[in-house]
Amino acid sequence: MRYLLIIWMMAFLCGCAGKSTDNEVLQIDLNAEHSSIRLNLKDIADVTYIKLASNTDLLVRSRALVCNENYILTKGGATGEILMFDREGQPVRKFSHYGNGPHEYNYITNLRMDEKRGEIYVHDVFSRKIVVYDLNGEYIREFAPGDARFIYNFNDDAFLVYNTETNRVNSDLKPYFSILAKNDGEIQKKIEVPFSSGKKYDLTVTKEGDGGRFSYTAMHLPVVRNSEGYILNELSSDTIYQYSYDGVLTPVILRTPAISSMSAPVFLQYGIETSKYVFLTRISVDESNERDMFPETNWVYNKENGDINEYEIRNDDYPDAKIVLSSHLVNCDMQSGYGISRFNADELLEAYQEGKLYGELKDLASSLKDEDNDVLILYKFK
Repeated sequence: MRYLLIIWMMAFLCGCAGKSTDNEVLQIDLNAEHSSIRLNLKDIADVTYIKLASNTDLLVRSRALVCNENYILTKGGATGEILMFDREGQPVRKFSHYGNGPHEYNYITNLRMDEKRGEIYVHDVFSRKIVVYDLNGEYIREFAPGDARFIYNFNDDAFLVYNTETNRVNSDLKPYFSILAKNDGEIQKKIEVPFSSGKKYDLTVTKEGDGGRFSYTAMHLPVVRNSEGYILNELSSDTIYQYSYDGVLTPVILRTPAISSMSAPVFLQYGIETSKYVFLTRISVDESNERDMFPETNWVYNKENGDINEYEIRNDDYPDAKIVLSSHLVNCDMQSGYGISRFNADELLEAYQEGKLYGELKDLASSLKDEDNDVLILYKFK
């Protein structure tokens, strides 16, 4: 194919990656243009709609932060409040330990749960600590996670962590991934992803204005879970790697041209993977566009025939809804092979009143009120 070559892993990649295996590496040209195709959601995933119970004590104010086999956790309406629902959307409990004192947090950066250990982890990046509670919200312990910015459950004993806070202290230090002990926050292993050059890149634009300097930042999710481990999306590397559960770092995608050779950087993000497809996002930087400084193009790679296309996905229950299978759907603590997003109740109610909903979603929306909590969409990818 013109824009994508299947190539055997080159010697220099083996040397850079440390431990690796003889897998195939996809080479993707970020300057390429691709035709668009239409996909049907039912061919990609089984979908379950979850209506979160609503009352004055259960006001959801964020996306789902945890969605495992039995529970859904999200932030509540009050500052620092954590809400727990079952997988049917019914309330289980809520708790809050918001504050600056012992056993408390003053910001929820990440929220993780290890049901096997019976622990909930509240990561407060500003206080630089992780506070651990049991499933009833009772305090257990806390520890310092170092420079962690993103944390993910890796196994029963450790997190996979992306560290970025060092960038603010010392611009010469690279961000890095690490394995962090759940008991005490000790770094068990650093995972160094090779950079294409000595320069670090991020999705930030800084501009001078009448009131001083202003920074604009796009959301970057450095870690995506799959069945074999975690995909590591490091912006400053020309290679996207997978880190397996047994500790092997393997290159899976090589982007061209090299980011260091581009006058304006373009980034590639690995998103959802199914048995047939890999969904990718190309992110460019356009400082002149005040309304959209980080325009995105969404691509899908077909594993069976090697094609790459832009895509549109149709949900037969809501044909007007735009669906992008990016890493944002798995930006929470959940099972491999699943993703989650949400509809605002008022959006669904308006679509229902305008006759734009069908099937199960139409039935669900018929009983909604404007002030109701979100409706979650749980994807089980095929």
